[in-house]
Amino acid sequence: MIQMSSPLSISKPVKLDAPSLGELSWLEVDLRKIDQNLLAIKEAVDHASASDEHGRPLPPSDQARTMLCAVVKKDAYGLGSVQIAHRLVKQGVDMLAVYSPDEAEYLISNAVTAPILVLMPLRELNRTDGLYRHAVAEKLHLSIHDTRQLAELNNIGQQLGIKLPCHLYIDTGMSRSGLSPAQALDVLRATDTHKYVRIAGVFTHFASSEANPEFTFKQLDAFNDTVKEAGPALPPDAIRHAANTKSLLRSGTTHLDMVRFGIGLYGFGDVPDEPGAGPWLSQLPELQHAVRWCSRVIHIQHYKKRTPVSYGSTHKLKRDSLLGVVPVGHGDGYPVALSNKAEIRVHPKDRSKPVTSCKVLGTVSMDQIVVDLTDLCDDVRGDNSFLLDAWAEIISPDAKAPNALPNLAKIAKTNAYEMLCRLSPGIPRRYIY
Repeated sequence: MIQMSSPLSISKPVKLDAPSLGELSWLEVDLRKIDQNLLAIKEAVDHASASDEHGRPLPPSDQARTMLCAVVKKDAYGLGSVQIAHRLVKQGVDMLAVYSPDEAEYLISNAVTAPILVLMPLRELNRTDGLYRHAVAEKLHLSIHDTRQLAELNNIGQQLGIKLPCHLYIDTGMSRSGLSPAQALDVLRATDTHKYVRIAGVFTHFASSEANPEFTFKQLDAFNDTVKEAGPALPPDAIRHAANTKSLLRSGTTHLDMVRFGIGLYGFGDVPDEPGAGPWLSQLPELQHAVRWCSRVIHIQHYKKRTPVSYGSTHKLKRDSLLGVVPVGHGDGYPVALSNKAEIRVHPKDRSKPVTSCKVLGTVSMDQIVVDLTDLCDDVRGDNSFLLDAWAEIISPDAKAPNALPNLAKIAKTNAYEMLCRLSPGIPRRYIY
């Protein structure tokens, strides 16, 4: 079993001016905003189902319901897969997707009863595994990545006396894993002799849906061509799925029978109204950033102009300054690449003082960053004790804030996925219901 963090659940928002002195920092995960983002995704799917590719309304008889698959791998991108999975299932998600069997077992052991799709190629399964009961109930869906795996899964099904629901993963341009279109057709034609495998789905994965729509649609065409060529070898009830957050918001033609989405649940991954986007896109509610990372100022000190700051003396003060220490660093998942570039927002305990964006100065340490508090005080040499234990917002849920997650990811030359997944599991997670 993989080890997951044990986040702290709360029933109401955290008081921003009352951080616990025992916590160096914490993450707030706003489940209400996740609900709103799921609703936006549902609306995108419903709008696309109700119209053709040109936005013209379809008659009710031609409207097919598109299934919703929420990707909660890597502990829901580090935010707590059990809490989020239960919330999503309650809100009507049809299926959950994880990468590894251990991730699936963790959800199952915590009373998640929804169907779960395991994305990595599984080759062994025993009656003693935590996955067994889910498999017997045909709620464990497995992915076939190569021709050998068909026989391996058939043997598992035969030994356990069950028929395993499996999805063929067709590689159409990701070049990372999966069957070539020709191999996928070979597997489909061989399923008649593998009675303990049921082809429950077929899918592909877009390589560049956020930046290269042309290549995305090329992949979609290759996938659809393979499905068409398969003909009756592919069961008529097999679920076809390809779309991720970016592609499902861009075009309804990618939706097929089911959409898979992960990062969009937390408010990241929306696309602007652009050529090729669904005509219903402008009608959708904006995705809401559902994550806030909080800490506090634990030390303040006045320093003179030209004083070097932190490891390597990468910054020298351009003025007499009041500097503060906030106890987060690269050991918590705050990238070194943000050194001398990022900002945080500081909320003084004195409500009459303004909330101020403060620059991160010097190299990010393992467990500390230094921030410039000079603009928050009238006299850097005076009594500025009101800034001690001030609430510090490391990541803001305000999309326009300089410390919004996408802005920080851009500065660090990475993406929202890595920024979330690198956050230490030792940071308490608090849930806002």
